[in-house]
Amino acid sequence: MRVFAVSLFLVFLSSCMQTRYVVQAGIGQAELWSLARPIGDVIDDPNTDERTRVLLKESQVIMKFAKKRGLASKGNYEQFVEVDRGQVVWFLAAAKPLELEAEIWTFPLVGSFPYLGWFDKAEALQIRKRLKNRGLDVYIRPVHAYSTGGWLDDPILSTMLTPGDDAFRYLSNILLHELTHANLLVNDQATLNESIANFVGDTMADEYLVWRFGEDSEEVVVYREEAARSQERGVRFAEAYAALEVLYASGKSDKEKLAEKMRITKALQYDLDLSWRPNNASLLGFKVYNTGQKEFKALYTACGHRWAPFFAAIKSLKAGDFEQEQMEEIDSVIRSLLPKCKALSKEA
Repeated sequence: MRVFAVSLFLVFLSSCMQTRYVVQAGIGQAELWSLARPIGDVIDDPNTDERTRVLLKESQVIMKFAKKRGLASKGNYEQFVEVDRGQVVWFLAAAKPLELEAEIWTFPLVGSFPYLGWFDKAEALQIRKRLKNRGLDVYIRPVHAYSTGGWLDDPILSTMLTPGDDAFRYLSNILLHELTHANLLVNDQATLNESIANFVGDTMADEYLVWRFGEDSEEVVVYREEAARSQERGVRFAEAYAALEVLYASGKSDKEKLAEKMRITKALQYDLDLSWRPNNASLLGFKVYNTGQKEFKALYTACGHRWAPFFAAIKSLKAGDFEQEQMEEIDSVIRSLLPKCKALSKEA
């Protein structure tokens, strides 16, 4: 009922596009909640397969680990939903074709976003077509987990339980990432929100796996190998982003820019063996999730590698600390927290 109440309220305050999005989001969320079962009941159910049972038990250990380090559950991940598809939502983003400028969608109460999550793939594809008809670059991808940012109690989804050998690694990372959203959220600042969740998820998952399996365990060794490969890919994405930034600011004609853009994105696709060609929307999506990682690491170090002062420093951020909504370059904002983190660390 909370989902529908919020949805109906937003419908009256939203435009046609926003209304369409809010309605499908409310219906999709309500459908998930109608299928939710307490995790304890799922674990005790003799019909639950052993893999699901083991991973749900592991989720409870992860949540206890997170709580001791300052990430409160806030009612999240106490229930489980069996999703009847390979993904839970479809991530959709758009951008101008010759500018690294994202399409922004704004909603009453919850603020603005440079991306949307659609429960219905057909609906998402219709919106993609509409955006492409406007001449925009569009990026769409499947998503296996998401957070309502503390507005609702999020369940663990079956899409968060992978079938491969990476199950423990993936589950710990994704739970800690999404739980960060429920604890740390600045309205209208998606780059900060997603990048901090990435940092916490990656870093705390490493700490969790060491605590759970041991420093020299295969889980930790493979996790760090995977992280290193991901960082290498990130460097290549950052190079392409920087090259396009220079290109779009140049005095070349639009025709020349489009030809050079094609060359840069094709090279990126080839180098990373991607099944899809990157565009401005996908590169901006990369930036939203991966900005300021060095600065977050420096901040965590300044906090003595302790999460309590680190989280306290992040929570001290206010809207006035940002020059604009949906600020993409957040490095200076993070660096400004260093003195506070050092002071908090000494007080603790």
